[in-house]
Amino acid sequence: ESPGEKQIKKSPLPSPERKPVKLVRSRSLEKSLDLNENENLPEQSSASDSEEVKETVSENDLYGRLFINRVFHITADKMFEILFTNSHFMQRFLDSRNIIDAVSTPWNRDSSGNQLRTLTYTVTINNPLCGKFTTATEKQILHKQSQKGQSYQVDAEILTHDVPYHDYFYTVNRYCISRTSSHKCRLRVSAEVKYKKQPWGLIKTVIEKNTWGLIQENFKQLESDLLLEEYAINQSIEDSGKLVALRRRRRTLHRSLAESIPKRSSQHSSGDMGVESEGSVIGRKGDAVSRTTTIIVVMSVFLLLLVLLNITLFLKLSKIEHAAQSLYHVQLQEESSLNISPEMVSKEDIPQYDKEQVKHVKGVLRDSIEMLEQLKVSLSMLQRSFDHLNRTQSSKTES
Repeated sequence: ESPGEKQIKKSPLPSPERKPVKLVRSRSLEKSLDLNENENLPEQSSASDSEEVKETVSENDLYGRLFINRVFHITADKMFEILFTNSHFMQRFLDSRNIIDAVSTPWNRDSSGNQLRTLTYTVTINNPLCGKFTTATEKQILHKQSQKGQSYQVDAEILTHDVPYHDYFYTVNRYCISRTSSHKCRLRVSAEVKYKKQPWGLIKTVIEKNTWGLIQENFKQLESDLLLEEYAINQSIEDSGKLVALRRRRRTLHRSLAESIPKRSSQHSSGDMGVESEGSVIGRKGDAVSRTTTIIVVMSVFLLLLVLLNITLFLKLSKIEHAAQSLYHVQLQEESSLNISPEMVSKEDIPQYDKEQVKHVKGVLRDSIEMLEQLKVSLSMLQRSFDHLNRTQSSKTES
């Protein structure tokens, strides 16, 4: 049985006063306890697993859905300092999440023995329905049962103020940090969407769809950044076995996390070859793009020329129609002046019309014919351009 197939059997903060309950998650995340000094690291399954998994956990240990459950080569005190103080890590993380104007208060103890801390910040939103920015207030509660250097339990209640239906809901994140050895700790993070008042079914669906997506994206990046921070903290370790274990830990992340973590090459020669091959691929793509751009420019010129020819042809035809109507009106006037029925008028009786006007009509007809010929030639050239473009696209697809 692989470590990734083991389930969590007990909370990192055992207490005889807590009653075990069962928590069912719709999105399965198979976890295992680190039973062998983290030599065999648990494998995290994908969040898209559809099979439901039942876990027995302490009553106050988890909320809703579990997003992070991992052992880090960081002490419990250091993990708490990273996540819940104004550390450089949190500043970088907030910047990467487009969170600005972050202001926090110091930790203060309340009458119940818990410690409180409040954060206010502005979140940049890409959703056009919600505007560009929204302010948020995060209230962090460090529970009194936390023990320095051993375990920490922090609840973070987050209220947004400028998103649709913000008065209906808020989110609660629970962070559990437990010491596993002198230089390791386990971090478990879960989240739940809570409602101040019950919304309609459609509104609730919209709220949960958007909120759960943002929560999952946030914690996925948090886990990735913590792995990078773990590497930075332990980069001075010369034990090759620990470095190999660290690389194996990073490979256990989901594919989307692996894409966001920069990979270091162990050989310079292989890195140089990769750069050269990448450069050649980019060069071929650049040539194809330039050829396609040239063809598009040529086709645009032809289309503009066709538009101009069509406008000229329309004007010529309008002149022909105007001349024909003029001749017809002149004929009717002359017939009416002779008081002769149109059926009785013979060709010999019709007077000769103005020669200049006839020449003008012939010239207009001649120009129209030439314009039609030019239009035919332009359409032929445009068709050849389309054929050339199709051949180019097919050759690129085959290559």
